[in-house]
Amino acid sequence: MRTFTIAVFLACVVAALVLWYTSRRDPVRVAPIGELLDAVFADRAPRVALVVFWWWLGWHFLVGQTVDP
Repeated sequence: MRTFTIAVFLACVVAALVLWYTSRRDPVRVAPIGELLDAVFADRAPRVALVVFWWWLGWHFLVGQTVDP
């Protein structure tokens, strides 16, 4: 199972690098990450969703381990 998890993470890294390279080589076809984030975070709802997601992630993986029941 550990090997599978590492393989999935490596596949995600490779996919991210391929997308980054494709966006640098052909910005008309694939938007660069900066333009994509500018478009996504132009509205308030995605920014609030990101803050809530980070709070949830931190609470479950950082704080949840240290709180005694």
